[in-house]
Amino acid sequence: MKKRTVCLIALMSAMTMALTGCSVGNSVDNSAEAANVDGVSIPLGEVNFYLRYQQTQMAMYSGYFGEDFMNKDLMGTGSIYGETVKDTVMQTLEEYYLVEAHADDLGISLTDEDKDAAATAADAFLAANDSKTLEAMSADKETVAHVLELMALQNKAYQNRAATIDTNVTDEEAAQKTITYVRASTNGTTDENGDTVDLTEEELAAKKETLNQIRDEAGSDGDLDAAAKNHDLSAVTTSYGADDENLNEDVKAAAETLSDGEYADIIEGDNAYYLVRMDSTFDREATDSHKQVILSQREKDAYTAWVDSLKEGATITTNDKALEKLTFERVFTQKTADTTDAAEETDENADTTDGSADGAESEEAEENAQ
Repeated sequence: MKKRTVCLIALMSAMTMALTGCSVGNSVDNSAEAANVDGVSIPLGEVNFYLRYQQTQMAMYSGYFGEDFMNKDLMGTGSIYGETVKDTVMQTLEEYYLVEAHADDLGISLTDEDKDAAATAADAFLAANDSKTLEAMSADKETVAHVLELMALQNKAYQNRAATIDTNVTDEEAAQKTITYVRASTNGTTDENGDTVDLTEEELAAKKETLNQIRDEAGSDGDLDAAAKNHDLSAVTTSYGADDENLNEDVKAAAETLSDGEYADIIEGDNAYYLVRMDSTFDREATDSHKQVILSQREKDAYTAWVDSLKEGATITTNDKALEKLTFERVFTQKTADTTDAAEETDENADTTDGSADGAESEEAEENAQ
């Protein structure tokens, strides 16, 4: 069985990265209670730190949705994306606190070595970032080290529950078939007025004839993709099981009737024709690989069931008024070589930056993480 091995050192290393933040100062009351889990308070500063760290992990979205993506309704839910992320962060921290409170039930705990590693990683994180960025993130040694300890303890709980699963997966349960198919679109064309023009019967017949030619060129065991490319198409090889929900249903139904090396008649889908060849009605390599997928899901289910049982018996409250203080005017990103150079040049030319959390009368400057 492939273990879910996220080692403590990897968790720590993931946190020791340079960050930049736009705007300065921090209006967050770090000691305020953001949530309470069975009488244990989750401080707002801890939520802010974990939220800003998650924010940096999503910085790539800015290339698609703009730098202000956290303030946009990306999901079409009527709520900005930042609030969705904040909700997820709260659920995660509440889970971490439940795990911390019930770790003894599983006989797990952090060793002195674990705690030392968390403290060392926290020191490295603080050293890697400037004071303004750390303040904006509510990042002090106690906060950073405790979040790292929570993450490490959650990982131990996961491993503990994963060790309880049934590791026997039969071939029948994991069985995978492998097919190769070529898809020829039957969508119409667009004229100069932007209107869709359906393909003619002759054009549709030509599509089918092309697929038949590809079949004849590839044969029962030839390179179907190479044959498809000769006709400006491409082939896809994929494995699937009885419970697969991703494969086109028409393709899957046709494939079920085939033996190794056989082709199905050309399949007429809603917007495409398909040429399908059965490569293997029982793919040993794909089946063994899918067994690992099944085992991983069992591990996840075992851990989730345990956490859900904790939640059922827990009293969890959130302080919405305090959480409203966590907004997304600031931008936090992982620092690159380019931003490092730019930041150093800025530092040489400007010693101070005036600004406020609400952006009023501020000269926006990057807060550099060395």
